[in-house]
Amino acid sequence: MTMRRPLLLVEDSDADAAAPERIASRLPMPASVVRVRDGERALDSLHRRGVHTQAPRPALVLLDLHMPGMSGREVLAHLKWDPDLRCIPVISFSSSKNPLDVDGAYAGGANSSLFKPEAGEQLEAAARALQAFWLTAARLPEETGAVT
Repeated sequence: MTMRRPLLLVEDSDADAAAPERIASRLPMPASVVRVRDGERALDSLHRRGVHTQAPRPALVLLDLHMPGMSGREVLAHLKWDPDLRCIPVISFSSSKNPLDVDGAYAGGANSSLFKPEAGEQLEAAARALQAFWLTAARLPEETGAVT
């Protein structure tokens, strides 16, 4: 079984994006990752605007909370407000150890929160766990969007 839709990684840091992109290709069911570097581009991709008119609808969004410009919290608020996007699972992905960031992500509608582990075995284990639950066990919404 292969995943039809990619993960959308919203991450401004090249260093923080490199490991998830590399590990996704080595998972038991390789996952494709579409990366955007900021909140504005994330919304353009999700709404299929501008250069993103052919962007696939992601199976889930891995969202950095702390980005310059439009923050991850603002992107999350938009996703959960928009009836066409609110059913896409959002995993907050942050290096912050502040419990208020985790609480804020859940209060904003995040489906899960992951701490950005260091590259290596810990990150690979987190990626395998994410795939095992979100991309294998969980039943995700179809491409069509909002539920009426």
